[in-house]
Parts: sequence; structure tokens; C-alpha cells
Amino acid sequence: MNLLYARAWYSKALALLNLKNQIGSENNFEKALEAFDDVLEVNPEDAVSWQYRGNTLRYLDRPEEALEAFEKALSLDPDNIPARYFTGLTFGYLNLPEQALVAFEGVLERDERHAGALYYSGISLKQLSRNEEALDAFTKAAEFNPENIRAWYYRGAVLSALGKNEEALEAYGKTILLEPSHAGAWEGEAKACLTLGRGEEALQACEKALELTPASADTWETRGRILECMGDKEEALKAFETSLLLESGNANLRVEKGKLLGGLGRYREALEMFESALQLDGHLIEARICEGKALLALGNHLESLDSFNKALKIDSKSSEGWSGTGSCLLSLGRHNESLQAYETALSLGPEDSCTLGGLGEVYYKLGNYSEALDTFERALRLDPENAFACNGRGNTLCRLGKYREALETYETLLALDYESLPARYNKGVVLSRLKSVGNDFEEVFETQLQAAFKKYLELSGGLPEEKNENENWMYRGLAFVELGEYKEALQAFDNAMKTENEDVSPWIYRGIVLICLKRYEEALKTLEGAEEAIYAAVSAEKSGEGERKREKEKYGAFNSAENKSQLEMLRNAKGFALDALGKREDALKAFESARRLSENGVIAFFGKGLVFARCCEWEKALKAFDRILIFNPENTQASVMKAFALIRLEEFERAADVLDSLGKEDVCSDLPACLQGFVCSRLEDFERALGAYRKAIKANPKNFHARNGIAELYFRLGNSRGALKELEASITGAPENAFSMNLKGRIELEEQACEDALDSFRRALALDTEDRKLLLWDAYARYVYAEAFFEAETARFRYMMLAAAGKLEKAACLRSEDNEIKAYALYFVGLFYCRARYFRKAVERLEECLELKTPGEVKKPAALLLKSIQTGPLRPTWWEWWLDKKNHGLLKKMGFGLIFLVIFSLLLAHPAASSLPIISWPESVVNHMFALAGTNYISWALYSREYMTLILFLLSILLLPEFRSVRQENEELELEILTPPSPDFNIPVTILEEFTEKLEKNLFSLEPMEESIEKLGYF
Repeated sequence: MNLLYARAWYSKALALLNLKNQIGSENNFEKALEAFDDVLEVNPEDAVSWQYRGNTLRYLDRPEEALEAFEKALSLDPDNIPARYFTGLTFGYLNLPEQALVAFEGVLERDERHAGALYYSGISLKQLSRNEEALDAFTKAAEFNPENIRAWYYRGAVLSALGKNEEALEAYGKTILLEPSHAGAWEGEAKACLTLGRGEEALQACEKALELTPASADTWETRGRILECMGDKEEALKAFETSLLLESGNANLRVEKGKLLGGLGRYREALEMFESALQLDGHLIEARICEGKALLALGNHLESLDSFNKALKIDSKSSEGWSGTGSCLLSLGRHNESLQAYETALSLGPEDSCTLGGLGEVYYKLGNYSEALDTFERALRLDPENAFACNGRGNTLCRLGKYREALETYETLLALDYESLPARYNKGVVLSRLKSVGNDFEEVFETQLQAAFKKYLELSGGLPEEKNENENWMYRGLAFVELGEYKEALQAFDNAMKTENEDVSPWIYRGIVLICLKRYEEALKTLEGAEEAIYAAVSAEKSGEGERKREKEKYGAFNSAENKSQLEMLRNAKGFALDALGKREDALKAFESARRLSENGVIAFFGKGLVFARCCEWEKALKAFDRILIFNPENTQASVMKAFALIRLEEFERAADVLDSLGKEDVCSDLPACLQGFVCSRLEDFERALGAYRKAIKANPKNFHARNGIAELYFRLGNSRGALKELEASITGAPENAFSMNLKGRIELEEQACEDALDSFRRALALDTEDRKLLLWDAYARYVYAEAFFEAETARFRYMMLAAAGKLEKAACLRSEDNEIKAYALYFVGLFYCRARYFRKAVERLEECLELKTPGEVKKPAALLLKSIQTGPLRPTWWEWWLDKKNHGLLKKMGFGLIFLVIFSLLLAHPAASSLPIISWPESVVNHMFALAGTNYISWALYSREYMTLILFLLSILLLPEFRSVRQENEELELEILTPPSPDFNIPVTILEEFTEKLEKNLFSLEPMEESIEKLGYF
């Protein structure tokens, strides 16, 4: 009877509890407890009363006493299922899932269909993360009681945890079918749809959950995650902010909001969120790691490193903490330490794309490109959208010379991020490399190269002012250089120099740009300033004191290897500037200094070779190019320049051997093929020469040297029409090509097109006023034209001859070392004066010509013409003949004097002479000198006839030159007309200038741009 009374109070308390009457239910539970205590005083072995007493204590929130009561009941009745069941509920209330599970398993051993025990054992298993067993429990609970809403709901939750989201959706759907207002089921459905990538359905489910529970912070957080995955980050941020308004003390939610802000690039706001989360929970490792990532993204590398170190103090086995540490050390240039940190991160956790990307960058920095490539590819297999690893892979392939694969990689990166600055820039770099080394460089690549750099300049130009730092201006300058826009490049490097940065690269690049602009004095001044800055930095590093020095020593801010590379580039640039200024000795010293700083000194040796070539010291130039080939026998450019030097030394056989040693692809490029054609032409292997020239034209249709070579060969072989065709193409491609014009004129003269020839020679001379051979041909063409179209005695003919002679007088005034051209010029001047009937001037020029060390081909016609003039129009009188200084002048003068003295003496000795007052004295002397033997005087009386005969004979001897042969007036002069020497067809020295310009541009050392380290800190 007393037990019924106690149970009545217990039942009344439960009824009031169900009616939400908390105070009334509590009072009745107190009375029920008193009643059960009275029953147990009477009958302490009543197991049912102990069971009810435990339930009452449980409702009164006295779980420990309740457990004692249930234990007593079970000791009295081990098969008391309700006591075991309520024991499990009490352990669950105390958050002791393991003990609760034991109790529920005891119930199920006795009643396997006990729905409550199945459900709550599932809850305990879920708390213990034994999800497979929990799923089995919830499934059975739902089977035994299909109306159990909570069993269906938790079945869905466990299925979601197991990744079985399709089945989870079915469970949530059953829950919602049983109870459409079940907010938890709607939220669970939203999360499952989100995991399945069904964003719109997830958002709709979440909106329904929010309608039911608008104040649920968790649901607003779920909405934020859904919107973030759908790409609507701004709305997602608003959802997280609403969630924080509802639950401001949620540190984890602050971390989530901070991660979203970090994903939006709002790093300072993200950092504030992480710091506020740490204020709430200083041991929250995720907040500490995210703080490090935000600081890293802001460029605060030392503070970031400190944050990651604090995270590792919380959990020394945090792979993410070690990965962040590796990223900080990488940004500080401490590559070996960074390598160790990344390897530790990978050893503590599964492979992570971000960590592998950083590790690949470390290998790249250390020059281990094969390992870097493998690591970047492992990162991309885990996350194909890892922009950092994708760019790193492209850069590594570029370093390995796999340019086409690198190009494909950058294209992939652009597909991921159309506005990626590194991808844009690096695409241009790799196309530039393909252009410089590849013989299959397609025309479309040239367009892509231009487009890549232009797009990079467009995108980088739109960056906020605070982001236009030294590095950005540097890359913009290099992009302008590749586009040939040197003035814009100069401005970009000037802007880079204005930023507060110790890097002297902008100074060096500025100097190189000034060299490209041919402003050599300014370039030299800029480079010397840069060199002083480098030496000052080195000096400060060696002698500096205080915190700054310690920081540099600790974090490696001063990189001696980098300074060495900068000095090498600087001194090579100085060498080119000094060479252009004509300071050859200083240029050679600069190149030699650069060579000592380099492993192989390729550019330095090239520079020295070019300096020697300009000084025509071809043997020394040859040695310089040979030194390059010692380090790299495959260097095509060095082989080509070696062949060029051998051609200048006229060692055509050796030059042919060098060109033959080149690979087939190399010889198919225009310059080597052109040189090969020239060499074969000199070796009179005309068929092979023509083939080589044609290869050069195929490789580069604008190579007018090759077309000139073919034309010259055709001309020598008598194919005038073919030669003219090639020359027309050459002139069209290079209108300032004097050799083509001259050869065209020579062919036109041969074809008797005199007027066309005159025009061609005139244009050739206008293009190259320094070449005296062109002046000779121009004058010769005038002569041929006048002879062909005008009568010799006309004024027009004489005018043209005098005009041609006047022009050639310039060539006749050359220095003595130009004897050959001067001899030709004097010969033609003499010829033209002769044809204009200016004989005395003609004789003067011809005599001057013969006085020189005149070549045989000029001496003979010049002497013949001179003789013809002298024995013709300018025949001298008899006394001029005797007194001529040219031919046997001394003998003739002595003979003339002797004959004249004898005649004078005989006439003076005549008796009549003694009567003259003045003559009497010399007459006595002569008589005495010429007296006959035994007498003191000449006897005119005895020998007058003999004396007169002797005098007449001697006079006839004196007058004998008057009776030599005389040319008739209408008789032509004896002429042997020469043609001027042909301008030598040679590979011009201007190739040196073209080659120098390429080397100067190569000084910019265009390297791939590295992705920002901030991309390693994914939030």
C-alpha cells in the first residue's frame, strides 16, 4: 500500500514536469522521495522501490545518489531492466559514455528489442566515435520503432560522419517527414548536400532551418560555410558575423570568420579575428596557426615565425605548425632550416599540397631541380588547383630547358587564374627562351610573347600603389625590355630605385637599358654608382655593429652569392659600355673581372672576343671564343663567332670544319648557314654554297647577306637575270644595303643598261660614302655612259669627263696605306682628263699614279696611256727633250752640255772673235785649250771646212729629237681601259654589332617570377 502511495506522488510529479510546471514537479518529486524512503525503511530489500528512488533522485538532479540507488536495485535484482536502462541514462547525463554504454548493453542482453536502450547506446557509441556500431544501433532502433524521430535524425548524423551522405539525406528526409519542424534535420540535410557539392539544395535546407531556429548560431555558421563554398564570400562573411552576434564567446567561430577574411585577402582584419580568438582561448592551436599565416601574408616574417613557434609549443607534433614554420624560413632565405621543417611536417601528417609546394620551392632555391619538379608534381596530384605548385613546376621546367612543357604548365595556371601575374610574366619568359634557343620558333609564339608581357603590364599596372614595390617595378621594367620599349623600362627601373630597398638590381638594369639606348656615358655612371653601393653593403656587413647586423646574420638578409651574381652582371655591362666608348683596354679589364666572378664566364669571353674583333685582333678573338667552347662544346653562338673569326683570318678550311661540326638544326638557322655559304663560295664549292645560302634564306627570309651571296655567285657564273632577281629581293628587305646596289649597277653595266647602272651606283654611294670603291664605280659608270651616248669632241662629253674626274679627286687624296684604291683613282682621273683633252693634268695624275707602289693591273695601262699622251698631244720640243728629267735625264743633259760646249768653243776660236773687246780674253783661253799640237792657236785658215762640218754635225745631233715620229691629229690615243676593283663580298662586320646587341639584352638575365609565399598559407 505504501509503495502505491509513493508511486502516486512520483506519477503526479512526472505529470507536472510534462506540463512544464517545474516548481510543482520538484515539490512532488520531494514528497515521492520521502514516500519511497518510508517504504524502504519498512522493506529495504524492495528492488522496485530502489529503482523508483533512483529515478526520483535523477529528476531532482542528484545523479550520483541516483546511481547508488540503481546499483542497490540491481544488486537485489540483476535482471531489473528499467534499473539498468536508467543507470545508462544517468551515466549519459554525467557525460560518461563508456559506463552508459555498458549499462545499455546490459539492457540489450536481456531485451534486444529495447528501443530506448538501442537509441541511447547509439548516442554513447557516437560520443565514443564508434560510428559504425552507432549506425547499427540507430538503424535497429528505427526498425523497432519507425516513429522514433530522434533515431532517424541521429542515424543521418552518423551516416554523414561516415561520409555516406546520400544515405544520410534519406535519414534526414525520414526525420523531416515525421517532424517537418525538426530544425536539426534541416541543418543536417544542408551539411550533407554541401558535402555532395549540391550548393543550391544545401542553401535551401539551411534557409528552412533558419526559419525554424533564427537564433541558432550553429545554423548561421553552416549558412556561412555553404555560401563560402558557393563563392559568395561576402554573404558568407555576413552569416559568420550574425553567428558571432548570437554567440560572441565562440572562439572557434572567430577562427572561421578570420579564415574567410584571409581567403578574401583581408589579412589585417583576419589577424584581428585570430587575436581575439586567442584572447578567448590562448591554447587554441588553430587560431595560433592562422595568426601565423596572416602575419606571413602581411610580410611580417619574423612575427609569423614566432606565432608558429608558439603553436608548436602547444603541440610539437602539429604538421601544420611545422609547415608554417617552413614557409617563414623559406621567406627569410634560410633554406636548409626550411627544408628540415617541411620534412618534419610531412613526417607528422599525411602529404599536404601546401607543404609539398613549399618543399618544392626550397629544392628549387637550392638548385636541386629534379627533386623540385618531382615535389611540385606530387603537390599537384593532391591539389590540381595549387597555383603556387603549378607556377613552381613551370619555373623548374624552364630551368631544366623543357620550355614547351613549361609553357603548357603556365597555360594551365592561367586557366586556373586568368589574372595570375607570375603566369603572365613567366609565359613571356619561356617564349623568349624558346625564341633564343629554338629553331622551330613559330610565328604564333612571337604574337603570344608580345601578348603575355603586355597583359602582365596591364594587370600589374592596375595594382594599388602600396603594392607597387621594388620587385613589381623590376619585373615591369624587364617586361618593357622584352617588348623593346626601353624608355618605359628606364622609367620603371627609376621607380624601383625610389623604393626603400637595399637591392641594387634596379641600378644595374638601369645601366643596361641606357646601354641599349646607346647612352653609354650615363650607363657607365649608373653602373659605377651601383658598384659603389655593392661595395658599401659588403663593407657594412663586415664592420657593422648592433641589432641590424645580428638580424642579417640570423636571417640571411645579406646574400653574398647574390651580390657575386650582381657584380658579374654589372662588370659585363661596364665592359660593353666601355667598348662602345672606345675604351678597349678598360673594357677588357671589366670583362676579365666579370669572368673571375663566374663559373664559366660565357658572356665575359664573348665580350672580350668582340672587343678583339673590333680591334681586328682576330687571333685573340679566336682564343676567346675557343674558351667558351671548352666549357660548353655545344654553344652554337660561340662556334658561329669562331667561324666568323676564321673567315676574317682567311682560314676558310678551318671555318668550314667548325661550321660542319654544328648540329643539323643549328646550320639550318640563318647566320651559320650564311657563313657556311660564304666559306663554300671562297672554297669554290659553288653548289654547296648556293644550298647553304638558300637554307639561310629559308630560316630567315630577311637575311639579305645570303641573298647578296647568291647574287654574287650568279654574277660570277654568268646568270645575270638570277642575280638581279635576288638583288631586288635583297634591296626590298634591306633598302640601305650598299653592296646590293653596287652589284646591281655592275650587272646593269654589263647588260648595257647604263642609265639604270648610273642610278644604282649613285644610290650605293649615297648609302656608303666611305667606300672609295663605290666612288670609282660611280665615276666609271659616268665614263661608260658618256662614251656610249656622246661624241668625244662635244661639250657635254667633256663636261661629264671633268665632273667624273672632279669626284675622283677625293679618292686620290687618300692616305698612303690606301695605295691600291689611290692608284686606281689616279689612273681614272688621268684617263678622264685625257678624254677631256686636259693633257697636262692627265700626265700629272698618271705620273703620280706610277710613282706609287702601283698594282700590276694598274701600272701597265697607266704607263701606256702616259706614253700615248707624251708622244702625241704633248710631244716636247728638241731642247725640252734634251732637258727632260724623266728618261735618262742626267745623261741627256751631260750630252747636251758637251755638244753645246764644243760648238761654242769652235765658234769662239774664230779669228773674228778676237776683234771683239769682251770676247778677246775667253777667245785666247779657248785657243790655248783647243790648240793643235805644236801650236798655240786653232788654225781656221787651214781647217775651216772641217770645223764647219763638225759644227753642223753637232747641231744636227741637237736637233735630232725634232725629227722623231709624230701621231696624226685624227689618230686615237693608245688605251687599255681598266674596270674598277669590285667591292669585296664579305660577311660584314656589322654582324658584330647585331651580336653585341643580343648579348647586351641577355645581360638582363630574364628569370621566371616566383609565386608569392603568401600562397603557401591557405586559410
